[in-house]
Order: sequence, then structure tokens, then C-alpha cells
Amino acid sequence: MAWMTYISSWFEQDDWYEGLQRADMSQVRQVGLLAAGCQPWNKDVCAANGDRFAYCATLAIYIYQLDHRYNEFKLHAIMSEHKKTITAISWCPHNPDLFASGSTDNLVIIWNVAEQKVIAKLDNTKGMPASLSWCWNVHDAVAFVAHRGPLFIWTISGPDSGVTVHKDAHNFLSDISMFRWHTQKKGKVVFGHIDGSLSIFQPGNKSQKHVLRPESLEGTDEEDPVTALEWDPLSTDYLLVANSHHGIRLVDTESLFCITTFNFPSAAASVQCLAWVPSAPGMFITGDSQVGVLRIWNVSRTTPIDNFKLKKTGFHCLHVLNSPPRKKFSIQSTIKNHYTSSTSEAVPPPMLTQNQAFSLPPGHAVCCFLDGGVGLYDMGAKKWDFLRDMGHVETIFDCKFKPDDPNLLATASFDGTIKVWDINTLTAVYTSPGNEGVIYSLSWAPGNR
Repeated sequence: MAWMTYISSWFEQDDWYEGLQRADMSQVRQVGLLAAGCQPWNKDVCAANGDRFAYCATLAIYIYQLDHRYNEFKLHAIMSEHKKTITAISWCPHNPDLFASGSTDNLVIIWNVAEQKVIAKLDNTKGMPASLSWCWNVHDAVAFVAHRGPLFIWTISGPDSGVTVHKDAHNFLSDISMFRWHTQKKGKVVFGHIDGSLSIFQPGNKSQKHVLRPESLEGTDEEDPVTALEWDPLSTDYLLVANSHHGIRLVDTESLFCITTFNFPSAAASVQCLAWVPSAPGMFITGDSQVGVLRIWNVSRTTPIDNFKLKKTGFHCLHVLNSPPRKKFSIQSTIKNHYTSSTSEAVPPPMLTQNQAFSLPPGHAVCCFLDGGVGLYDMGAKKWDFLRDMGHVETIFDCKFKPDDPNLLATASFDGTIKVWDINTLTAVYTSPGNEGVIYSLSWAPGNR
């Protein structure tokens, strides 16, 4: 279960014992909240739209919103309707108040963030919604897919409401790791597979199933899962794709040709997630899977512009927001001609010297890590707006204050870890390395103070 820890205190009473005897909820006030961390199991557990972003724990979705008065993001709402593990979330591209979520109990929910309530539910889906996304070309439709398809499309309202099956996206030979609708080309969608291949569907064109596998896999049964997929925001055909071992490629989905293969400084590096930077044509970022290294790239060169080690633990997912306030920056969303792309619009970075640093574009990266940590990184300023280093991602079964230090609180969780929290700063000061089982109870050792 997604968790949160509330820290409360008593209002002062003339007689403390008498006050304790008569205590009710009106005499307790919340003085802090330790939000859950981001779950590390499913891919699409981070999403954003406008001045909001969200991430998933196991059973709850945490939504942050920009406070324009203070120019910072604050926890806005916690949605907790799912009874089993959430598998994916997707923000509606047409209405920033709506987003969708799916879970392992074959349930899809549509949420209204502003009103903080559920507005529609689809249960008993024919397959578990392992991956889910709003349809960019339809205002009130959500698509979801089980491991090998088919792709289901749920039209939420109107005369055509109900669930239909995509006429081509089915009978795949390998499990789907994720899929992405094109934001400009109506009905175009790409699937990434566990075997490393892509499947591309576009109305009026021949279906392309299991194409563009990395060359190193051709003729073998080896798998190299697709870990990230993002359409070029300035092109109808270009796609960034990352494989677990092969790395990153920019491919042309029309000609099925690899335009660029990007190279890493170390052969041991592998990509877990990537995102385009909306405020800078041709620029994208990646998060490494083994260590929390954020890499900045420009499509005009095959090696990273810069690397930042943000955390010891590897990335799980990320998403780029424009820096607030949004009106300072514009996003190019129209196509000048068929050949416009991030490749043609990219401005090559300057040659760097030891005394010269490349100025990064404005933008914030929502970073989620494999240990449950969540943070908002200001790329232009090269600093964290906030970072919650770690967090439980499952039910907390026990918690105890340190006998000789009431500022330290230990928690035990279903996720197999024990964490110690400083309740003054609401940060974790220690975490156990984890184990194979569930931790139901804990106690501070006497004499070890």
C-alpha cells in the first residue's frame, strides 16, 4: 500500500493528563508529512501537464502544483482510489485537470485534479493495463494495452463511448514495454518491445511490426528491452529510442533508418529514461540505470554535452517541465515543413574549455529514482529545487521514536527496508539496504543510544 507518515502534536492543556484522557482529533494537529516515494516497478509512473506533475507510489498518486506566489512546486493532492498496484498514469494533453491511471486489478480511473475526485471508472478490462496513455487525436479517449496486446481504446463519453480494439495493434511476438502516441500526426503510435524491436502504426500506411531492432541483435534470440521512447516534438517521423544495452538511437520511422547512434563515455552506462527539453530544440536528457547520472545531449553531436551525478542510486523515470513562470518560454509546436525536426533546428553547443561551462536551457526535470527518491532539478541553475532522497513505496507496519531522541523516528515497511527520519527536517537520515522479506516490526536496541 502506498504510505504516508503523519507527525502530530498535542495542543497544550492546563492539565496534560486530563487533556490526554479527553483527547480527540480536534486536539491534534498535523505538523509534518513524509510523502511516499516513487515505485520502481512500472515505467510510466511520472507525468506532467502545465504547472502540475505527478508520480505514483504503490497505491497512491502524489500531485504537485506550482504555487505562483512563491514560484515553487508544492504537494497539492494525494489520490488513493486503487486497491492494487498502479501500473501507469497519463496526463490529458487537452485538459490539464484530467489524468488517467491503471492498476493490476484491471481497473482504469479518470481523475479530476482540480476537484480531487474520480469522474469515471472502467473495471473488468479484458487485460491488465500494463501501459496506458491518452489518445492525442481524440479528446476523451484513453488507450491501454496488456503485455502482448491488443491495444484497447476507451472512449469515455459521447455517442461512441465504450471500449474498442485497435484494428492493427495486436498479435505481437514480444511483450510491450511502453507505447507513445504521436503528438502531431493523427493516429500514429509506436510500441517498444522487450526483444528490442519497435512496432509502428499509422492510418493509411502499412503496419510495421517488430522493426528497427539494434543491429547487434539481428539473427539472435537475445533480448534488449526498449527502456524509453519519445517522439521528436518538431518532426512527424523522428523518434528517440533507448535500449537497455544498445543505448540511444534517433530513428526515422518512415524510412526505417537509424539517423544517429549516440555514444556513452563508458561501456558500462545504460539508459533507463529520457526526455526532450521543450525550451531547447534538439536537446534531450537521459537518466542512467545504475547510478543517478543525468546526461545532457544535443542531436548535433553523438556524445553528451555534460554529465551530472545527482544521486548514488539509478534513475527510474524523469519528465521535463518548462521553468516557471511558463510565459517566459515558448514551445515550437507547429511544423514548418516535412523536413523540420530537432536535428535541423538544433543549435550546436559551443566548444567547451576547462574554464567555460555550457549554459543549460531553462527547465526543471522531475527525477524519480530506483530507491523511491523524488526531486525537482533546476537544469539552468544546476541545483535541486527540492530532493526527497528516499521514501517507502509500500505499507508501513511499524514506527517508533528513538527513546533518547524524539526527533528521530524509525519506520518498518512491506518494501523490506527500515528508514530513520529526522522529523524536524522531514528527511531520511538512514536507510537499511533492504532484504528479501517484509519487515513487520522494529525496536530501538536498548543501550545502543
